[in-house]
Amino acid sequence: MNRAGSNGRIARKVAVVATAVVLWGGLVLLFAAPLALTSSISWRQAVGFGSSFWALWLLFLPAVVWLSFRFPIERRRLSGHVSLHVLACLLIVATNRASFRVVSRFSPAPARPEAPGRSPGPPPNRLGPPAALGVFLALRAALDVLVYGALAGGCQAIRVLRRSLERERRAAELEARFTHGKLQALRMQLNPHFLFNTLNSIATLVYVNPRAADEMLGDLSGLLRRSLDSMEEQEIPLAQELEFIGAYLRIEQKRLGDRLRLEQNVPADLLKALVPALILQPLVENAIRHGIEPQRGPGLISVEARRQGRHLRLTVRDNGSGMPGEGIGRPAGCGIGLANTRARLQALYGGDQRFSFGKAEPRGCRVEVLLPCHLAPVPATGDPSEPVT
Repeated sequence: MNRAGSNGRIARKVAVVATAVVLWGGLVLLFAAPLALTSSISWRQAVGFGSSFWALWLLFLPAVVWLSFRFPIERRRLSGHVSLHVLACLLIVATNRASFRVVSRFSPAPARPEAPGRSPGPPPNRLGPPAALGVFLALRAALDVLVYGALAGGCQAIRVLRRSLERERRAAELEARFTHGKLQALRMQLNPHFLFNTLNSIATLVYVNPRAADEMLGDLSGLLRRSLDSMEEQEIPLAQELEFIGAYLRIEQKRLGDRLRLEQNVPADLLKALVPALILQPLVENAIRHGIEPQRGPGLISVEARRQGRHLRLTVRDNGSGMPGEGIGRPAGCGIGLANTRARLQALYGGDQRFSFGKAEPRGCRVEVLLPCHLAPVPATGDPSEPVT
């Protein structure tokens, strides 16, 4: 961990130095290009003059970047940090001004031939008379202030962008945690509801058929174990969900006997499709309670899955008498199981899902769930010749 932190600090320092070199090279080229394009000097001479002009900024750039990130301009410490940046900018301007005065003093221009009989005077400096030197130094000071402001502003923009991205990341993490907690709460609500209803079914057989009630308790313990094993998983393969439904129906068949029959129509390629855990159980339970149980004749529950574009459509039908007054997409009065299913779908997929509830043909009820279709990853087998989809 310490080595990783040390490597990270070294990488950041290298990045700062590299950025400073790149920015300094950009300043040199930006300054040398007009000289080479508008005068008679060569590119080599222009780049050489630009390098000497911005030489000290090769040292100033890392310091300005560090100051800008270490003492950002923010409301809490506005006056102190602004004063510090103004002082640093003035120090840079003064340093560059003093260095160019020294350079102008000790860099004489080439001597011109003197007229016969006239004693030679002192050699003129390269930057011309004092008035021209003053104009040059004022221009240099303005450029120094402009570069400092641009660097400080750029660092401030990077800092604001980083903080914005960090806030977005934290907001996304909080939203994910909230959604996960909400889904877990819905699962915790669904499990006791399922348990109590199943125990009520067992209670009806305790005195009528004690052996069947005992077998139902054994099956229920296995069912609860499966439910707890997948408690942390919000999505499971459809094949696993169908196994759970089969185990649940075996419990109910001990109570209803031949009056309850299940029919599945699920293509083999959709068995790996991921669906919310316990998404079918409340739908099947609702079909048994309100469709099969009230009638005396044999009952049929069909579970169908098919692909519809990029979505998976799950349909649960029963051939019972139906629920009076129900309509497609009915938002209220569906009981805990169906209301819970609707809320879980909304929490998992947002608007990319649909839940409809209505009458089946020729009789009974139909519940349809439309959700994004994505397959469970195939575990690696270590055999490179085996295709992975």
